[in-house]
Amino acid sequence: EILAIGSCHIDKSILELEGSERFDTAACLVRYPDGVQAMVDVCRQSSYGYDQRAEVLGTMGMIQTDNVYPNTAKIYKNDFTGNADMPYDFFLSRYNEAYVTETIAFCESLVNDSPVPCTGEDGLVALIMAIAADKSAEENRWVSFREIVESVYCENPTECQMIANSDIFPEGFRPKSKPEDLLVPNKQEEKSGGGNMFSKMFS
Repeated sequence: EILAIGSCHIDKSILELEGSERFDTAACLVRYPDGVQAMVDVCRQSSYGYDQRAEVLGTMGMIQTDNVYPNTAKIYKNDFTGNADMPYDFFLSRYNEAYVTETIAFCESLVNDSPVPCTGEDGLVALIMAIAADKSAEENRWVSFREIVESVYCENPTECQMIANSDIFPEGFRPKSKPEDLLVPNKQEEKSGGGNMFSKMFS
């Protein structure tokens, strides 16, 4: 489940937007079934450069990732201590290696007809979490991911609540593929007792 809050402190012009789009500062707290907690803090503006750090704290220690800088030089003075340069300020500079790696992995999956590292299931899980966060911020309460699963998962894609939403598809949903080609999970998996993987994942 997830608890999210947001506010606008920097660019008041975005207050006219709807939902979480009107937030320039937000925070989320995710609570996993085993009691593990995760926190996410985001802001559209950082006066000291693009700050994107992450850390995982466990019983045996901590893993931390820092920002990427143009160089490793640091300055130590009586009025300043820190990196000589600001962190990289553009996506291609900050994630150059990631873009290369994911492109190579995608091309290899096409050439070798092998699974991609990040699947459609991964994307769907991220979507469920994002929708739940929006709902939490709007209703000011904890939201279980199970509340959202049924709106984004269904055996027949043309009957999904999101696809039936006229705001998202004002002219109606017209898949390029036949509906039976888009079914998730595979019918054979259903027959073998696979069941609804997403309902189980968020149960």
